[in-house]
Amino acid sequence: MPRPAVMESTTAAMIGSHMDEELMTRRQVAVLFRVTSAAVATWARRGRLPEVRNEAGRPRYRRGDVEALFRSGSRAEGTVNGNVAGAGRRASP
Repeated sequence: MPRPAVMESTTAAMIGSHMDEELMTRRQVAVLFRVTSAAVATWARRGRLPEVRNEAGRPRYRRGDVEALFRSGSRAEGTVNGNVAGAGRRASP
């Protein structure tokens, strides 16, 4: 569970400035959806959430795209409770 300070900074960043295109970090998106950062990366790879890169080459997500995914009520196909389905599990013999 995220620490309260992380939640506060995430909320502040999400409602912060009124830029033309507000970008969110992978961690901010993960906190919003209550999933892991790895799950957010998987959504981006699978085309569920468009990803852009900042000047340093780090992944960012447009707030509007994140809100659209959130409103859709989908946690993105291929995840269970925020984790990639089947990750860390062994196949039964």
